Amino acid sequence: MTRFDKEKFSWDGMYLMYQGEFEGSRTMEEVSPNCHPSWHGMPERTFIARFKYGSKPWKSWVNFLVKNATVEQYIELSDHRNKFYSEKYGYEVNGSPVAAMETLGFKPRKKRS
Repeated sequence: MTRFDKEKFSWDGMYLMYQGEFEGSRTMEEVSPNCHPSWHGMPERTFIARFKYGSKPWKSWVNFLVKNATVEQYIELSDHRNKFYSEKYGYEVNGSPVAAMETLGFKPRKKRS
């Protein structure tokens, strides 16, 4: 199992991505054979989350993942093809970034009123 490396996260204002090696990761030339030669050997960027509306707590997510999860564990929990029982809802849910973080024990900051 591979621990997250804080330096390998990238944030573009909406998408949080991870570009580190882990079990099952692929290189850029495997994903896109016609990629620029400077990309050869680099790990493919892996989707972590999209923050579309409201607050964008991406730094909290990065800090939590680095301290509490492995890359493989998070990817499996966030995969929409996987189903698992949610304690919060009391029934089976599909994987998603939010469901993965809840399962791992992430508690979002309360909104100020």
